[in-house]
Amino acid sequence: MPPAPPGLSNALPPADAAPHDDIVELLRQVTGEDREWSAGVGAATRLDGDLFLDSIELAALSGLLVHRYGPPGDLAAYVAGLDLDQLIALTVGDVADLVIRARS
Repeated sequence: MPPAPPGLSNALPPADAAPHDDIVELLRQVTGEDREWSAGVGAATRLDGDLFLDSIELAALSGLLVHRYGPPGDLAAYVAGLDLDQLIALTVGDVADLVIRARS
């Protein structure tokens, strides 16, 4: 496995982790939050409106997803095709759907 993007852990969730759990763990790594924070993140949690992810954190999450799932997990490429309202409404569940498609 190639090294994780700079500043992020190479310790990824198990490959058979549920997509939601996987995404939440990667988000936790990107944001630097503690494990208790994860309990408040659900499928409907918005990356922008609820978690206030900035562009650097979104890029870091995308890097981790590509590191884990390869090019089909490229969140940055996915969000590049969204309009502003869709980007604001992007949820953890939407990212989990991207992961499910990447696993297929």
